[in-house]
Amino acid sequence: MRRTVVLFAAALAAAAPALAQSNRGRVGIDAMVAPTSSLGVAFYLTDGLSLRPWLGLGYSDYSGFFANTGAQLRYELAAASRLSPYVSATAQFSHIGNPSGASVPVSGVVDQQLAQESNVGQFGSGLGARYRLPGNLALFGEGRVMYATSPTYGGSGWTTVDVNDRTRVDLALGLTYVFGGKSPRRRP
Repeated sequence: MRRTVVLFAAALAAAAPALAQSNRGRVGIDAMVAPTSSLGVAFYLTDGLSLRPWLGLGYSDYSGFFANTGAQLRYELAAASRLSPYVSATAQFSHIGNPSGASVPVSGVVDQQLAQESNVGQFGSGLGARYRLPGNLALFGEGRVMYATSPTYGGSGWTTVDVNDRTRVDLALGLTYVFGGKSPRRRP
């Protein structure tokens, strides 16, 4: 496994620069570390518009097996620039293997045990920025507001802040590698 990671990192380091190239029709890989760890694919429909489905899997002693899958539609406002702001729309499905109950006040007097759903749909939108690194790599960071189809308790990641039992704010962080492309010609 370590050998594969080293070979993959060497391939990324040897990749040709992507700045000043069209992204239309290209494919990339997204690796997110927040709000949960996941891997995805980036399909560039135009230079600025991309569709990004992903899958995240994990295990926790607290909640058991969990999974999330989703897709994002992202539009970069300055796709040809090294730094580009973007807007996004996200839909996500999450499964929690061992949902826990949460004690919440009912009518301000009595605590009642509420069970968290094990399957939750979420929808949201966000604002972010993508920064191209040398080669075909880019870093991205995004703030997004997500709305859940059923109450959730306790957040879903280390960069998540709950607004109420159905709404939260996420800070998404990740890295994209875009395949293909030729090195731009150097002027003499």
